[in-house]
Amino acid sequence: MASLFGMLRKIGDLGTSADGVGALMATVPTGRNYYAEIDPPPAGAASGEPGLNGEAFIPGQCYFSVRMVEMRLTDAGNYIAAFLPLCAFFLRYTEAGAQREIPYVVGYDAIQQAMGTAAPQSGAGRVVFRDVYIARNVPYNSDGLEMFAALCRFSDSSLTRGILDFVATTVSMFGGAVGGAVVKAGEGLLKPLSKLFGTDGVSIRFGIFDGLALRRSGYRVLAGADSQDRLQGLQLADGVLHRHNGSGGLEPVNDVDYLVLAFEQRATLGEDMFSAAAALPFHRKWTETTTALLSDNAVAARAAFQSLAVDIAGSPLLIERDRFALLAAYSSEREKWKARKKSLKSAGGDSKGQNITSAVADRQKAAAARNSPVAQPLDAARLLLAKSAAAGAGTPTAGQDDASLTQALSTLLDTLQPGANGKPGAPPAALSGASREILSAILGESS
Repeated sequence: MASLFGMLRKIGDLGTSADGVGALMATVPTGRNYYAEIDPPPAGAASGEPGLNGEAFIPGQCYFSVRMVEMRLTDAGNYIAAFLPLCAFFLRYTEAGAQREIPYVVGYDAIQQAMGTAAPQSGAGRVVFRDVYIARNVPYNSDGLEMFAALCRFSDSSLTRGILDFVATTVSMFGGAVGGAVVKAGEGLLKPLSKLFGTDGVSIRFGIFDGLALRRSGYRVLAGADSQDRLQGLQLADGVLHRHNGSGGLEPVNDVDYLVLAFEQRATLGEDMFSAAAALPFHRKWTETTTALLSDNAVAARAAFQSLAVDIAGSPLLIERDRFALLAAYSSEREKWKARKKSLKSAGGDSKGQNITSAVADRQKAAAARNSPVAQPLDAARLLLAKSAAAGAGTPTAGQDDASLTQALSTLLDTLQPGANGKPGAPPAALSGASREILSAILGESS
């Protein structure tokens, strides 16, 4: 896909063509693009939108998401009656040492449907997107994020519709709103895109290639450079772009074609790790573990739990802090279940191997003795495990179990925060080492 990104870079950077894609440049005059951050409200972003107030993206310590917020077409009547609009995105980043490339297209059918049947008569149209993610909760690493984004319109013809439908179908097969999944669109997209942008009647309203898209979190607007004078003093209100008028108030921006994107930063997935079953399927194996525990089947419970731990330890969808917290939280809850199930507790006492609570305590003691940074996160896990191992009898219901697991995760994440208990936060390398120690303890356990 390198040549495809080379082509997109030439469009977005407005350079000169050197490899046969000159037809792409004819409709994109020099200086065509306007791309700028939108100032947050004086009180910051809404409380329901954390990670949008200029937070830094720190490699290995956060996740990023790219979300479509709003699109405005000032001449929506012509867009619908005479042209076919298309909003295209291509993202590229590195995940677990492998390059990931995500194509995402909002096709003409989706845009027309969002603007409604009255668009041809209304003259203008606004599309407000709700939770439409191009990429979601992707671990951020030092390679950053490359992004191409563009709004195009094409003369309505059977040829153009055929190519647009092919592109939309191909992208939907490989792409869509993903978070860390392996996506390879391949060179198959290059020919149809080159042919598409090289046809008559193509107008790239604006397009930008940003090689360092994750400078800081927040909202950004993309528009034509000829709109710059009308895009001053911008502010987002209720998902709609506004600007300051002459009297100092806010008014909606209605006279410019534009696209608003949100670049979100999250320091942890938190409780979402349990609800995002499609992307992070760890909780299913925890259910298998508890089912076996309820049946007093220690062997099946141990096998399911070890499989769960291996999946968490090897997942490219987690930053190190969440990985460690998940391993420790699940281990803590398993110890609590074992303590409550007397038959398993008694059986465990006859086992030849060391249980996880004792193993983690020994590893923490050894790490502290050699002054290893791994000792700090292991100590948090040790305390949680010891508390769970001393839990009383009785089997929790499913709701109580989930609430207890969520509480254990929250406790660990709070403990790992920089400054908690007067201690500096553990760096990713220390958390990675602590995760390996816990995984080793889990795999070596026979009780």
